[in-house]
Amino acid sequence: MNTPLMIAIYALLALIAVPATRELLRTARENAKRARLIPIRINERKNRQSRDSSDR
Repeated sequence: MNTPLMIAIYALLALIAVPATRELLRTARENAKRARLIPIRINERKNRQSRDSSDR
């Protein structure tokens, strides 16, 4: 009598854990992608000045 109850509990835990694990892995993957991105600031005025001075 104890065994069917335990099987039902384990099945319920599996039904809850699998989607939660997938979501956790998806979130970790997205965070890893964001961590690899490096913000770059481009200063157009500085770039123009350096190009103008190199033309002389």
